[in-house]
Amino acid sequence: MKRRSFLKKTALAAAGMLTVPYILPTGRLFAGIGDRLVNHVVFVLFAGGVRHQESIDMGYLTAQGIPSSGNLMENMLSGGAPSSNLIYNRWQPILSSPLVTKGTLFKELSYASGPTGHFNGHTAAMTGNYTTDSTSLNLNPDFPTVFEYYRRYTDPARSAINTWWLSEGLGPYPLLNYSRYAGYGAAYGANYLRPASTFGPYGLDFLNNAISFQPDDVTKIDAMKTFLDANFDKTAADYPGIINTPDDRDAIKQFIYNTLNKTAQGQIELAMPGGTDPAELTGDLVNISYAWEVLHNFHPELLVINSFDLDTCHFNFTGYVQDMHKADYGVGWLWNKIQSDPVLANDTIMICMPDHGRNETGNSVYDANGLRAFDHTSDDNSRRVFALIVGPPSKVKQNLVVGSDFNPVGETIDIIPTISHILGFHDDIPGGMLPGRILNEAFV
Repeated sequence: MKRRSFLKKTALAAAGMLTVPYILPTGRLFAGIGDRLVNHVVFVLFAGGVRHQESIDMGYLTAQGIPSSGNLMENMLSGGAPSSNLIYNRWQPILSSPLVTKGTLFKELSYASGPTGHFNGHTAAMTGNYTTDSTSLNLNPDFPTVFEYYRRYTDPARSAINTWWLSEGLGPYPLLNYSRYAGYGAAYGANYLRPASTFGPYGLDFLNNAISFQPDDVTKIDAMKTFLDANFDKTAADYPGIINTPDDRDAIKQFIYNTLNKTAQGQIELAMPGGTDPAELTGDLVNISYAWEVLHNFHPELLVINSFDLDTCHFNFTGYVQDMHKADYGVGWLWNKIQSDPVLANDTIMICMPDHGRNETGNSVYDANGLRAFDHTSDDNSRRVFALIVGPPSKVKQNLVVGSDFNPVGETIDIIPTISHILGFHDDIPGGMLPGRILNEAFV
């Protein structure tokens, strides 16, 4: 029986027993009653790198006039490695078969509107709406983020602990947690972490020795809070910020404490091959490693992470290629971990997409290996991206390629409608808020 039909019949059967039905703040009787494909979505947003030419087109040196090409992303894409390892040390793939065989590759999507800046690209990907002007880097977005849609249009029990946003860098990226859109905002945001800060030197210095209050101390603090709330016109809950339930706050506090201890003792599993020089660990791999800690501990229904160390293509093509190869390994490592977890395995869909592409013509900068750098200044080539959607074969079509070179079959704003479809709340979102479409070609 379909879930929607089941809930409808259950509601009818219960009508004679309930005097007043529970009405949600939005005015709807039930929330998030659409059929789900799976219960968990992981969205990997390649920010600052993974351009089309060096990934899908597999021509990482042909743009430099050097006759060497091949697949730099062996965990995600099919194809042999480059014939020459001129500028990168190859990490053997961690997956026995690439992710493209476990899902659907949209070979050509378009970042169709707005400046091709990273924060603009992030905003479009995470809100499902383009920004047509230069985005202010100190303001939350104009339109709701995927976190807000998820939390507003699913069951109220799915609190902030069920959705997480992990960015590799700080700067403006925490602002993508929630929007300024009326009726949404912080009350519907996700829990946010930058692992390199929280679990890096700053966290180890300032958080690892935090005071642990005894139960009687907590009781006194709560009594003081209740007194202050009763004597002022605003309570702590009225101020902007992500609100977790008391139990969830305790769980998150304990998670951070435990993870800091594991970090200090060198017990965190890192997304890199065993025996690798620790100096090769990138910020992207740190972000992916701690994303697994969040997934394994909380099993959230929605988690978004980005990679940003790849943003060296402007001045260091060599470093860009090296970090792209490592980020691909991290994605394969994370998928392996997901499949090892009994809650997440066979109940998770992962989506990977860059925020935008790069210019077709290089700039005037050459790196130490004599390789030319590239910018992204809104030429047609900088609007080329791809998307890879992988998941259980009963839900996601396997080993399918949709589209062809220079023939876009969708846009970057299609990812949020697609996630809302996967988690079953797309039909609850008011019409017109998401101009993109569901990438239905990927689903069984």
